[in-house]
Amino acid sequence: MHQAGRLPEAAELYAKVLAEAPEEFDALHLMGVIALQQGRFTEAQVRIAAALKLDPRNAPALSNLTAAFLRNRQLEEALHWARRAVDADPFSVDALINLGTALHEMGDYREALSSLMQARRLSPGSTVVRNLLGSCLLKTGDAAGAVTAFEAATAASPSDADSWANLAAALNELSEHERALECANRAISLRSDSSNALAAQAASLLELNKIDEAIASYREAAKHSPTVQTLCAMATALITTGSNEEAADCLRRAIGMDGTNTTARWILALCALKPIYDTAAQVPISRSELASSMTELENWFRATANPRAYEAVGACQPFYLAYHEMNNRELLIQHGKLCASWMTSLKAKSTDDRPIIARSAKMRIGIASAHIRDHSVWIAIAKGWASRLNRKKFELFVFSLDPRADKETLELERSVDFFDGKVKGIEAWIDTIKKSNLDALIYPAIGMDALTYQLAALRLAPVQAASWGHPETTGLPTIDYYFSGDAFEPSNAQLNYSEKLVRLPDFGAFVEPLKPKIRDANLSSLGLPKGVPLLLCPGTPFKYMPAQDWVWLRIAVGIHAQCRGKLVFFTSSSGSMHLALLARLRKFFAAADVDFDEHICVVPLLERARFFSLMEQSTLMLDTLGFSGFNTALQGLECGLPVLAYEGQFMRGRLASALMRKIDMPELVATSHEDFVQKAIELAADGKRLKKLRSAISKRVKNLFKDDASIVALENFLETEIGKNRGH
Repeated sequence: MHQAGRLPEAAELYAKVLAEAPEEFDALHLMGVIALQQGRFTEAQVRIAAALKLDPRNAPALSNLTAAFLRNRQLEEALHWARRAVDADPFSVDALINLGTALHEMGDYREALSSLMQARRLSPGSTVVRNLLGSCLLKTGDAAGAVTAFEAATAASPSDADSWANLAAALNELSEHERALECANRAISLRSDSSNALAAQAASLLELNKIDEAIASYREAAKHSPTVQTLCAMATALITTGSNEEAADCLRRAIGMDGTNTTARWILALCALKPIYDTAAQVPISRSELASSMTELENWFRATANPRAYEAVGACQPFYLAYHEMNNRELLIQHGKLCASWMTSLKAKSTDDRPIIARSAKMRIGIASAHIRDHSVWIAIAKGWASRLNRKKFELFVFSLDPRADKETLELERSVDFFDGKVKGIEAWIDTIKKSNLDALIYPAIGMDALTYQLAALRLAPVQAASWGHPETTGLPTIDYYFSGDAFEPSNAQLNYSEKLVRLPDFGAFVEPLKPKIRDANLSSLGLPKGVPLLLCPGTPFKYMPAQDWVWLRIAVGIHAQCRGKLVFFTSSSGSMHLALLARLRKFFAAADVDFDEHICVVPLLERARFFSLMEQSTLMLDTLGFSGFNTALQGLECGLPVLAYEGQFMRGRLASALMRKIDMPELVATSHEDFVQKAIELAADGKRLKKLRSAISKRVKNLFKDDASIVALENFLETEIGKNRGH
């Protein structure tokens, strides 16, 4: 009856046996198994433990008792009994699986691997073993090994939805997002209510920049017994679109499921910052909430000393803080100390036998970045350093922290002394960087990537520096220097940094023109009028703060009255984020009794070839206020398009104005919002002046490119600092 699933009837018979023979082992044990099967975990534990008093080394009973503790989330007890089960029978697949499961659930993924590999040797066709093994490999950074394990699981059980969902998750880690999406869809076709499959589908869609579709999949996943990990991923996606309130609800639900989960707590604290605000009054409130939530987070860590806290560092970053035109130093120092504090929970072990590389006479420089590809951080900063540093003096080690690669990545890999772009976990990256025995480690951008934050919050080289790929201080106590451009910085700039500011000449970077092949951006196809001035506003939506809405209203009204001109905004790469900005602007225009659609055009984001064409056909580019655009402004100038720059208080608000001053065009620099409005309206209507400006730009733009002065200064600085550490 028990085997047939007739559990109540089987339990009655076992009870009769026990009434006559209270110490009958099988009846005690199997009554416990029925309780386990019916979800009465405490009763199961009592009955099976009673049976084990009669036969303490009975491996099946030990495994079932382990399962009762596992299913009741009593992990320490489960681990104790799992070890006893394996000791009783080292060849029991069930015992090995339970031991691997307990270790996996407790976060001891590396220790779990040994028992699971033994289980695989004993039962090579087991789908359960392969899925659990793949999960541990994925958690330890071996995404390729995880893919192999999950592929074997799908081959062994093609109708198992979880195996396909797991394979999708591993493929996402390898940036094989199209294939991952296929596997996730396969999983959903097998079980439409699989939360894991829906979450894997959402993760793939998110990486493929289909953000709204991804969020829809996450919302569906949240309906069907989601994991804490799924809820955290959903919250992160929601934050990118400005849906912070819904994200916070997800995270509170996750914490309710597992109060020890560090990632959920971390993201909840950081989600005080929004990409798009409805009103200016919300900005200081969010800053105050951020400070309070970080204090609570640090107090929680001190009280719990959670050994897995490091996993949460960087799960959400204070990225949007940089778009507040305020001094963020103290808030970022608080965040940086939090990062460094939580990273102390990581007790990293060596992951391979590779020896430490002995230093030569050359100085060894490391560049660690998640943007070693055709990306603004690489193009503006790191590429010039990698290509121009004197290789007679320096050995160059590049650590590509993101598996995405393109032509830029491949060209670099062939030209440096050491390149590592393998997908791996934090411990393996620490091992790789430490064994490279660097003299200095440079992070071109800290603030946009979780792994970068984790590594940067550790001491992996004697000299550690950041730069303006994310143009804001890091606040990290482990970063010694900040490489900026002298042309960007105000006189009192050191007050804005926790690091020692190093003002390299001009922009602090060697930049080359892009020279793309241009493809016609047909104005009519974009819904843009011909024959009227088009003023491009190409900033991402979160660069437009509510306190500045009046600026765009005044310019729109002014250019429309003078010359029928139009402001041109762009949709967002972050799903529907731009809709929140446009809704706010529409409301602001309506309050002033101004027809939004008559003054504003909104066009989709364009690939570089068409964007260059649009810039060639436009009248003027308008800088964003408070957080300027370097690469975009530089591209505009490369096209000969005048760029009206705004010179803000901080380096991040002076990127475009520095370009204008470098080519001696101060007339294209505004130093106040009123000045910006007036100049935009005047320039839009003055065709002759614009023509002269275009001519001057075409003659002078070459002065912005291929400047070796910053490279020489960087080399001199590194030689001096490394010399101090080497005792020279």
